[in-house]
Amino acid sequence: MPDVFSTLKSLAAARRLDPLAPVTVIVPSHAAGLQLRRRLAELAPFAGVRFETLPRVAELLAAGHLAAAGRAPLARPIGDYVAEMVARESRGALGKVGELPGYARALRRIFRRLRRGGIRTLSDTRASGYSDQFAEILRLYERFREECGSFYDEEDLLDEAAAVVCKGRWRPAEFGQVFVVSPGAESAGAAELLAAFQERAEEYAALDEPVCDPERMFVLAPDPASEARETVREVVSALAEGVQIDEIAVFHGADRAYRRLLREAFAGARVPAVPLPGIPLIETRTGRAVLQLALLPQNNFSRTSALEFFSIAPLRSHLPAGDGRAVALPAAWDRVSRQAGITKGADRWRRGLDAFMRDMEASSMYQAAGGNDSRARSDAKAKEQARELGEVMEVLIARLEQLQEPLPAAEFIRRFSEMVEEYLDPSAEALDNVLSEIQQLGTVGAVGGNFSLAAFSEALRANLEAAYLRPESLGSGVATLEYRSAAGLRFERVILCGAYEGSLPAGPGSDALVEDKTWAALRRDHPYVEDVELRVGRNQEAAGRAVHAAGDGTVIWTAPRHEPGGTREYYPSPVMRAEAAKRDPRILTSSQLRAHSSSDGWLRRERSPISVALSGPVVTPEEAGYRWAIGRRRGGDWLEPKHRLWPAVSMLRARRSRQFTAWDGNLAELQERSRLELQRSVSPTSLENYGVCGFRYFAKSVLGLYPVDEPEERDMMDAASRGSLIHKILERFFQAQQLRGRPKQYEAWTGDDRESLMRLADEELAQAEERGVTGLSVYSMHEARTIKADLRRFLDEDTLFRQRTGALPKRFETNIPEVEVAGVTLKGIVDRVDETMDGKQAWVIDYKSGSNEEYKAIKPENPLAGGTKLQLPVYVRAAPEAEEVHAVYWFITKRGGFEFVGYEPGPEQRHAFERTLEAIMTGIKAGSFPAVSGEDEEFYGKFANCRYCDYDRICSRRRDIEMAAKEEDPAVAPWRRVEKAALGEA
Repeated sequence: MPDVFSTLKSLAAARRLDPLAPVTVIVPSHAAGLQLRRRLAELAPFAGVRFETLPRVAELLAAGHLAAAGRAPLARPIGDYVAEMVARESRGALGKVGELPGYARALRRIFRRLRRGGIRTLSDTRASGYSDQFAEILRLYERFREECGSFYDEEDLLDEAAAVVCKGRWRPAEFGQVFVVSPGAESAGAAELLAAFQERAEEYAALDEPVCDPERMFVLAPDPASEARETVREVVSALAEGVQIDEIAVFHGADRAYRRLLREAFAGARVPAVPLPGIPLIETRTGRAVLQLALLPQNNFSRTSALEFFSIAPLRSHLPAGDGRAVALPAAWDRVSRQAGITKGADRWRRGLDAFMRDMEASSMYQAAGGNDSRARSDAKAKEQARELGEVMEVLIARLEQLQEPLPAAEFIRRFSEMVEEYLDPSAEALDNVLSEIQQLGTVGAVGGNFSLAAFSEALRANLEAAYLRPESLGSGVATLEYRSAAGLRFERVILCGAYEGSLPAGPGSDALVEDKTWAALRRDHPYVEDVELRVGRNQEAAGRAVHAAGDGTVIWTAPRHEPGGTREYYPSPVMRAEAAKRDPRILTSSQLRAHSSSDGWLRRERSPISVALSGPVVTPEEAGYRWAIGRRRGGDWLEPKHRLWPAVSMLRARRSRQFTAWDGNLAELQERSRLELQRSVSPTSLENYGVCGFRYFAKSVLGLYPVDEPEERDMMDAASRGSLIHKILERFFQAQQLRGRPKQYEAWTGDDRESLMRLADEELAQAEERGVTGLSVYSMHEARTIKADLRRFLDEDTLFRQRTGALPKRFETNIPEVEVAGVTLKGIVDRVDETMDGKQAWVIDYKSGSNEEYKAIKPENPLAGGTKLQLPVYVRAAPEAEEVHAVYWFITKRGGFEFVGYEPGPEQRHAFERTLEAIMTGIKAGSFPAVSGEDEEFYGKFANCRYCDYDRICSRRRDIEMAAKEEDPAVAPWRRVEKAALGEA
């Protein structure tokens, strides 16, 4: 049997004798045809030689005959739709899963397998001997073939072409010599057509792969990502050796992750690569955006899904909105929708944005009245952006909702295509390709098909996964493709990537519906039916062809030793092991190859991703940086202060030292001292933060950092929102009762009062839900019940408190007069003030809706909890006329046990408070802001001070170790003196 490349030489020589003699070369792929055409052109000019795939030859021969018979091509969407239709007709055990979309897809794969095996109808199989389940599958296959009778698939085309050739309804002279490049026929229809050519063609020859013995080299990488970079490194080395870029190919295993890994690795190294057959449309920006658009209703119009569409889609500059169009502002819409607490649901978008607009309008008016014009304009702008976003979402939701119910396929495709064209930039890459795939889905109308948006989304995903965008042509870069596409290709340097067990060669796969023994039984009568044995054999042959694609050049095998997460071990495939044994006969198992040490010239084994980055040619800027840094470190060189890495290296060294440095929170050398000065007036709560942790105070009060709130991550109402809600309910309740002259002294609350309180609670909970602060409904209902139960209990506790004190609630949410203590102007709002009838006694109350755990440190000898609880000494000034003032933290929920934690003002307490404030001010002015973690609480997996801290994620992960090493540094002393001052030890 002649081989491919000797035949090319013969053809080139024959062109000199008869330059126009027709020749047909049947190739296994379009890429193989293109490369063989170029290789023939390198040997001699030619005409009359065509390189075609077998399905294309069949189309030229038979498509006209089938069309004349009234049959049309069976587009993939039509086949998928009919498969879903017959799946719903399943009986017996299969009838229980007939509605599942995955079942229809599994049937479709089985139908293809049967058809490629040569089984056209039920009569082509034995009438008995199969399980009831497979008999039912054969019945469904018969129904599928009946429904598709007016269409033809690829096998029908091959069958008809074979008949055309056998019956002499073609012109052999137009085809001339027929050469078939290996592997030849892999289906029954292909075998029939090739057999017809062999019998009827003027001259027929099956070409084999040439015998070759390439040089073999091996690379064992730590993981797939490192392996992809190693692959690029081998390419760079080949280019440095003078190998032309179009003479290099990377064949990867069956693991689809390698397509993306290789694409990213080549892009990072800026080495041109040509992925074959191309980039799946679903991986393009346009493909992802269109699919995301179709999935919005299934995702209940969640904020994350909608913003993902707006962010990834190549949008037009203006989008449909209301009666006109609005400027597309994805970043602003992300911010506005987050602040509005949008989670998901069309109603949530409307109500949340309406509430946000009301809030912004009120805030803008308030800020304008206060003279803050800049803030007023900002709030007005946010309101306008929310209005535009609301109009955009209203139109988008309405149009997609119209597609929820089934529509005739043609009408559905028309409406959806119009949406895509209205929202996406017409110049967007791959838009035409995506629209073409959408139009192809409309072919199901030929069988009376219709689409709902849910069914369309599944079909669209399948089409986008199967269709490709090919931005580059073969020869313009390194060819990257799956190893099973290597037939007929030849390169000087071949890299076989991802050659681990089950990937290269691929395993046989599994079939959930049909046992392999059934396929094996079918294969006895139909040799092209694929069972495990045939699939494994074909995959191994494909791996052999990938090796032979290197000719007498070089083939480099690469395999990862671990999966991406590093938890599971990978082993080189048996084929890779067998090839390695040709280098070292002692390698008998894949385990031995995996553990084999590096061998000069043929095996390289990298131990870690870092070691990969430090060996061989540099392929990314990051690798160049690694090598430069390590070289400097080994040489004992230090960085210049102007170097871009100076801050990072300085930070690491400083934090690991025993000195309290600027990188740890020591701002003693800060030139702009004004940055550390307090505002005109401050709340005691902000100063409490300094007593707990210097860094927390610095991040919040000096830098003004606040966490970004993600509404969709809020499963339950957060503690701050819960506290604010309860405070608001009680404020409204007491103010309403006060207008009615209640409560009287020692008066108990009644059942009517409880009902009134519950109505207020329902109103506030509804408004909180409207603003998106209540979390998921499944939790918010429980939270509402808990809050209302706490409020009912609170009325009973309040009755007991007032009967015990004889005092009456007088003022609520009251601003205390600003007061200067130790040079600090303090302000605050007290939740409630109760006074006796004669006004001589007063109780200043600060409600607490959380746990009382942090307040247990308050003792008579430590009334300020070491400088971390400073509110009550300020709040006592809310009752300046009273002769005797009592201040309390009142825990008003079951979680806090409805307990009181009191503060009795006196000279000693006043002096302790003044000392503490002086110490805090001294620490702030000294620039001492250490990160103080507190004890490590193993139960919670966090440090005590960090459990609810907003800045935990930006704080050093070694904060406890670093603080312990620096605690004796004099620069930390100003912060430490706060606790000593509160205890009277300073």
